[in-house]
Amino acid sequence: MAYRTIPLFDLKVGMYLIGVDRSWLHTPFLRHKFEISAQSEIDTLRASGISQVTIDTDRGLDVAGPKVKPADQASVLETQVGAPNPPAANSAPLERTAVMLADNLALAKQRRTEWINRLNHIFDGTRATGLVSYAEASQLVDEMIGFIFERQAACYAVMGLREQDPTLHEHGLTVCTLSVIIGQALSYPRDVLQHVGVAALLHDVGLVRLPKNILKRTRSMPPSQQALYDSHPAQGLVVLEKSGVRDAEVLSIVKHHHAAPTLSAGTEGQPEQDRVYAALVGIVDQYDELLTGQTGGPPMSSNQAMTQLYQRYRNQPYLLDQVSYLIRAIGVFPLYSLVALKSGEVGVVGSITPGKAHLPILYLCRDAKGMSCVPPQELDLAHEPEGGRSIHDIRDPRREGINVEEILRQVAA
Repeated sequence: MAYRTIPLFDLKVGMYLIGVDRSWLHTPFLRHKFEISAQSEIDTLRASGISQVTIDTDRGLDVAGPKVKPADQASVLETQVGAPNPPAANSAPLERTAVMLADNLALAKQRRTEWINRLNHIFDGTRATGLVSYAEASQLVDEMIGFIFERQAACYAVMGLREQDPTLHEHGLTVCTLSVIIGQALSYPRDVLQHVGVAALLHDVGLVRLPKNILKRTRSMPPSQQALYDSHPAQGLVVLEKSGVRDAEVLSIVKHHHAAPTLSAGTEGQPEQDRVYAALVGIVDQYDELLTGQTGGPPMSSNQAMTQLYQRYRNQPYLLDQVSYLIRAIGVFPLYSLVALKSGEVGVVGSITPGKAHLPILYLCRDAKGMSCVPPQELDLAHEPEGGRSIHDIRDPRREGINVEEILRQVAA
């Protein structure tokens, strides 16, 4: 295969796209490898903040003229990202982007409901038999990986629409989804993603062996109950081993995901790479607990949770790396985020601005007086004058009474 990385402005209809220079979490595309069939697809790439792309010249057109040298590519990227006023996408690509975002979100909601039902069935079986259907869990993760690859932003957004007190299987599904997203951002091989995903999905399976009144850790839990709760990783290992599971990476992650933040390199004979995977799942686990208030505290916003994790591990470089992976994968203001401006206006993040992730394009759905904007008004924060409108914080769409998918469809109407 002949791969070539080129500046976005060299991308033409007929070229075969196989990669971009940012996480797919920040794009609305349904596929990640496809032939460019229309200029609107290139416009949508630009609206997603992409500056460089990788093409397969064996499956599509090549760049006409002399090859682009790496130094030239770097220069082009620096110029494009550093430009004070990146080109604004016209209304047609943004409307197309809104449709794709809405369709992806609707499909991600549907799939998550299906996955929750399947995982609930797996956990019910474990409660009844003391064994886990590892084949079913592996099949579920395999399907999830393929779907998440193509709809990362939507899958992440749907996680924020669940109840604040999630069930055991909802929590497992969330930790699995986010672990896969981060693993993909770190370019984990497919087999590693599978192992990490299955381990994340089943990381709390040991809890099904405990009394239901201590399925969730609380700040006021008596020492005896705390000790029983803390035994659930070991209990999970017993369940997996009795079920005939032999995947060493999966067993190691389940065993160490809670201990990972306190382990040093080489502790307990755990291979270094397995330790990395366990730490990643452990950090994601803590992140979701902070988001949903599972540890007894009030539910936090994404930014608050990431800030607390950063502060918690700021003096532990190894674990701080895992937190950094989480922050980079999610981004400052991910697509679908509902944000409030300092002006009092509220809008949905519909596009990421090239080189300025903190200045996205918004679809304003509520004005400064709290009145609904129909249709939503487009606002490109990158074009705001100094001292102009800026984002104050991220809001919960449910608490605000705002349906993100409906807002996106109004944009495209």
